[in-house]
Amino acid sequence: MDKSPQWLLTFEEKCEWVSSLRTTPDERWLKPIAEGKWSIGEIISHFYFWDRFIFNERLLKLESDDFKKANVEDMNKNASDFAKSGVRREELISMFIQSRKEICLFIHSLPDQRYHVPLKIGNNSVTIEKYIERMNEHDHHHINQVEAFLKDKALVQE
Repeated sequence: MDKSPQWLLTFEEKCEWVSSLRTTPDERWLKPIAEGKWSIGEIISHFYFWDRFIFNERLLKLESDDFKKANVEDMNKNASDFAKSGVRREELISMFIQSRKEICLFIHSLPDQRYHVPLKIGNNSVTIEKYIERMNEHDHHHINQVEAFLKDKALVQE
C-alpha cells in the first residue's frame, strides 16, 4: 500500500489527466480555450515549466534554503512560446509526466517530517505540503478550464 499523503497522490494524478489529452483533436491543441486565454498546449507547457521550477529552484535547494523568487510573467511567456514553438504534443505530454513523477519521487523520498518544515521564500514561509496543495489548486483551476473547453458543443462541428 502506498504511504504517500493524499496531497502528493493528487499532485501525481495529474499525470493521468494530462496523458488523456493525447487524443485531443489537433485543431484544439493550440486553439485558445477562450478569448485572451491559453490553448491546451500552452496550459500543459505552463504546468511543465512550473514543475521544472519547483524541482530545480525549490526541492533541489531544500538544504541550502537558497530560494529565488519566481518571475511568473517570464515563466508563463516562456511556457506559452515553447508550446507554440513546434514541440510535438506527445513530446510535451511526456516531458510533463516525467517532470511531475520526478517531483513526486523526490518528495516521497524525503522523511515525512520534512513535509512540515517551513521554507522561507522571500517574506513568506510555506511547508512542502502547503506548497504542493497550492499547486494542486492551481492545476485544478486550469483542468476545469480545459475540460469546459473540450465539452463545448460549439467546437464539435468546427
